[in-house]
Amino acid sequence: MAKGKAVPKYLIFDYDSWPQWARTLYDFAIACHVAHLLDFFCAFLCYQFIFPSTFAEAAEGFKLGWIAKIVAFNLAVEFTLYGFWHHMLYASKTYSTPVKPRKFNKTNQYEAEKRVGYLSSSTGNLQREVFFTTVGFLISSVYQTIMTYCWANGYVPYYMDFWAYPAWSIGWMLFVTYWREFHFYWVHRAIHPWWNAKGGLHNGDIGAFLYRHCHSLHHKSYNPGPWAGLSMHPVEHIIYYTCALMPLIVVQHPLHFFYAKFHADVAPIGGHDGFADPGGDSDYHYLHHAKFEVNYGVPLINFDVLFGTFMDYKEYNKEKKKQEEKKK
Repeated sequence: MAKGKAVPKYLIFDYDSWPQWARTLYDFAIACHVAHLLDFFCAFLCYQFIFPSTFAEAAEGFKLGWIAKIVAFNLAVEFTLYGFWHHMLYASKTYSTPVKPRKFNKTNQYEAEKRVGYLSSSTGNLQREVFFTTVGFLISSVYQTIMTYCWANGYVPYYMDFWAYPAWSIGWMLFVTYWREFHFYWVHRAIHPWWNAKGGLHNGDIGAFLYRHCHSLHHKSYNPGPWAGLSMHPVEHIIYYTCALMPLIVVQHPLHFFYAKFHADVAPIGGHDGFADPGGDSDYHYLHHAKFEVNYGVPLINFDVLFGTFMDYKEYNKEKKKQEEKKK
C-alpha cells in the first residue's frame, strides 16, 4: 500500500454506499443465506456422519442405540455453540471486557458484580435458560428420531440422490431460510395476545392464553443472552420445531429436513446474545424482549412493518436518551 494512503473500511465492496434497492436485493438473495452457513454446517455434519447409521438401524424399530446417537450429536451442538458464544460474550474476561460497551442492556442479567460462570449464575437466570434450551434440543432430537424412523420404514417418501434433481434440491435448500422467517413470525405472533393481554380462552384470545401459560417463560429473559434463544416452554418448543416438517407435505431430501431443524436449533443464538457487533447484532429482536409488543418477526420478511408493530432501534435509543435527560 502506498505511503500515506488511508486503510479502506471494507475489503470487497462498500455496502453502505449502495442504493437501498441494491442492499435489499443483496440481503434477500445472498446475505440471508450466508448468515446461516453455521446452521447448514451442523446439518451437513449430522447428515454425513449420524444419519447413515441411524437410518439403517431405524428400520429395525425404535431402539436406544441409534436414538442415543441422535441425542448425543444434538446435545454436542448445543453445548459447543451455545456454550462457546456465552463464554466469549459473558464469561471470558479476555474477550467480554472490551465488548461490554456494545451490550444493548448494560445490566448484567446473570451476576451483579462478578463474572458469570459457564453454566451457573447467582441470579439463577442462566440455569433456567440452560435447562429449557436443553429441553428444546431434546425435543428437536425427538423430531429427528421420528423423521428418521418414518423414512427408514417407508412412511414418508424421500429421495437420497441430492443431485438427481438439482433444481428441486437447491431450490428447496434456499427456500428453507425464507420459510423459517415466515414460519417464525406467524407461530410467534400466535402465542402473544391478539387483542387483550388479560384475555384468554373465554373471550377467544388464544394468544393471551398461550402467552400466559407458555411463552411468558421465554420472556423472563427480557435482557437475553445466548442461552435465552431456546429457553422456552416445551409446548412452545413443539410448535416452534414444526418448521422442519416440510417433508410431510412435499418429497424432499433428508438434508432439507436437517437444515430446517438445525436452522431452528442454532439461529436463535445470534438473535438473543444481547450484543451489537461483534455479537449477533440483533437489535431488532432485542427490542422484542425489551418492549414485548414490537418486532415479532425478523427484518428479512418484515411483517412487523406491514402490521404496524415495527420499532426501529435508533428511534428507541433517541427516546430512551430523552427520558434519561428528563430525569436528571
